[in-house]
Amino acid sequence: SLYACLHYINKPDRKIITVEEPIEYQMGGINQVQVNPEIGMTFPAALRSMLRQAPNIIMIGEIRDLETASIATNASLTGHLVFSTLHTNDAPSAVARLIDLGVQPFLVASSVRAVIAQRLVRRLCNNCKQPGELSDTELRALQIERGQISEAQVMKPVGCEQCRQIGYKGRMGIFEIFVIDDEVRQMINKRTSTFILRQKAREVGMRTLREDGVRKVLAGLTSAEEVISITVGDVS
Repeated sequence: SLYACLHYINKPDRKIITVEEPIEYQMGGINQVQVNPEIGMTFPAALRSMLRQAPNIIMIGEIRDLETASIATNASLTGHLVFSTLHTNDAPSAVARLIDLGVQPFLVASSVRAVIAQRLVRRLCNNCKQPGELSDTELRALQIERGQISEAQVMKPVGCEQCRQIGYKGRMGIFEIFVIDDEVRQMINKRTSTFILRQKAREVGMRTLREDGVRKVLAGLTSAEEVISITVGDVS
């Protein structure tokens, strides 16, 4: 998804530099730097060097420590568009993760514009998938009313030569987008809990990972079993 974002905004008049470990995909028109701790090329060292080159856009493969988080935050506050990743269970939890790393809440509130959480689910094989029905157990797990599926295209995996009898072919993302608006910034400054931030995000329209998965189940793109297994334990 990071590469997709960079591809979308990659224009001749924009200077984009990435710091990655490893470089997973070569992109034309972008200066990509691979981290190599053995020679001192750590994420913080690469970032400091990168900022001296006056980029418009920065992509950091992963924020793992306070030093990297601080440099990324300061870069954002000085006019750079910064993309990066964190390991959290959902989008609102990214705020707590940055604070746990040691970034001050007011800096998180000022520098973060949005958080996108994603997980990958298997895509049903288009060659062999067939219409199916959701069981009562699946309906309860996904919090779906039967009335919601009257016009849905629920499909089930079958298996064929094209998918090696698995019933799935390829993967797709389910997403959760948490936009940091002025009210949320004030809440972050007050060290509001992740639970309350999540509630606020839901109030203003954030669709959870499971809810996005349900949309894709009802569109016949993946199965209920797949979404349930990938989002088990999530707060709905």
